[in-house]
Amino acid sequence: MTPNEIAAAEGRAPIKSWLPLDEIEPGAMAQLLAAASHPAIGPHLAVMPDCHPGMGVTIGSVLPTVNEVIPNAVGVDIGCGMCALDTGVRLDPERMNKAFWRGWSGQIHRNVPSGFSKRAGGNTLGELDRPLRATELQPLLREKAATQLGTLGGGNHFIEAQVDERGIIWLMLHSGSRHTGLRIAKHYDELARGIAARRDIALPPDLAGLPLDDESGQNYVHDMAWATDFALANRRAMLDVMVSGLAQELERIGESIDSPGEVINIHHNFAALEAHEGEELVIHRKGATSASAGELGIIPGSMGAPSYIVRGLGNPESFASCSHGAGRTMSRGQARKQISEAAFVSSLADTFSKPSRGLLDEAPGAYKDVTVVIDRQRDLVDVLHTLRPLITVKGDSRDRDD
Repeated sequence: MTPNEIAAAEGRAPIKSWLPLDEIEPGAMAQLLAAASHPAIGPHLAVMPDCHPGMGVTIGSVLPTVNEVIPNAVGVDIGCGMCALDTGVRLDPERMNKAFWRGWSGQIHRNVPSGFSKRAGGNTLGELDRPLRATELQPLLREKAATQLGTLGGGNHFIEAQVDERGIIWLMLHSGSRHTGLRIAKHYDELARGIAARRDIALPPDLAGLPLDDESGQNYVHDMAWATDFALANRRAMLDVMVSGLAQELERIGESIDSPGEVINIHHNFAALEAHEGEELVIHRKGATSASAGELGIIPGSMGAPSYIVRGLGNPESFASCSHGAGRTMSRGQARKQISEAAFVSSLADTFSKPSRGLLDEAPGAYKDVTVVIDRQRDLVDVLHTLRPLITVKGDSRDRDD
């Protein structure tokens, strides 16, 4: 689709949107217009088709700046992202039935803490046991990170088994950097706000930045990289449990995982220094993923909806980016009020997932139609595989911040 464009007004960059302008919620539009007037803004903003309002900065936006990094344009779950694995195992619907998948999900529930739960005794952090530049946060590596490595969290984070159009089973998960990433984000956002106040710099709300040629900016980039590494290590630890659990269930029916593919990893809350349009820019992807030419990516749907394995097309208008998922159409509070339990049960009828009342605000009805979201970004990605969910494992969706 050709992006819709909001022309630049005086002192504001243009906005290019892969979501029709009349579908951008007022709150998201206000955030986009504020970002487009940032003094360090690059050539234009890019808005993905899953766009919706976020905490200060629109989710599903790609925000370029010149020589400045904005902590809140990355967000509080630094490095949050997806992993997916083609197991190479063909689905046998008769033997891999409800008991099979409920057995697998039971192993996940027992071995992957979710919500505010943590691992008793903690883990060895390995190469993650390195100094943060925010030295006052260093104790969190022992107090939080070590006990949260290999834990799911809550909110929209999930673990899922899926089957593709060939009948091959995939394993997928969505998780982030947990409490330490949150604290890093808040620490540097407060630092950026303080710097802006001392320098008497007028900024849009929630968009205080740190200069890249200043120690503060370099320190954030360093600690953001740690949180991104932690988020990936967290996903890989859980993926090990998922694969092990599937292998055990397969062994019970005389099958095995013999030739799995490579793990695909993609993150969607980060900033990176990249060359675009002949200029070095800090590309902030908040709820957006990199989609460089040939790059493999993951665009998940909501519970009960399909997910997609994609290959990036490197479209320069989106700064080589694409959506990170379906995108919400309802706040959590709205979903709990407006979506009935009967509708939630019906939306999961083709899966083995349990429609727990605690997950009502994660019901498919609270999200955009992911098939439409995919169709609106055919110039950003090619679809390689369409994955139908078999069973989804989630923590209580109210447990989001720890």
